[in-house]
Amino acid sequence: MSEIEQQLNILNAVLTKNPTDADALYQRGSLYMKLGNLAAKSDFTASANINPKGPGATALTLVSDIIDFYHTDLYNP
Repeated sequence: MSEIEQQLNILNAVLTKNPTDADALYQRGSLYMKLGNLAAKSDFTASANINPKGPGATALTLVSDIIDFYHTDLYNP
């Protein structure tokens, strides 16, 4: 098991106990980004909804810009 997978398991356990932990959501989203997993956007969105001034909000803006640029057919109306 890779270090990222181990970290994801830990964060998943934390979020099972406290699904509104904005920092854990942000951290898990960051790990998903390292893996190239677009599920990161969901975690950043949840984190930003809980803490609009936290790092999740900034990350959401950045990942949205990346997705809009690279995947215009997937997420643009």
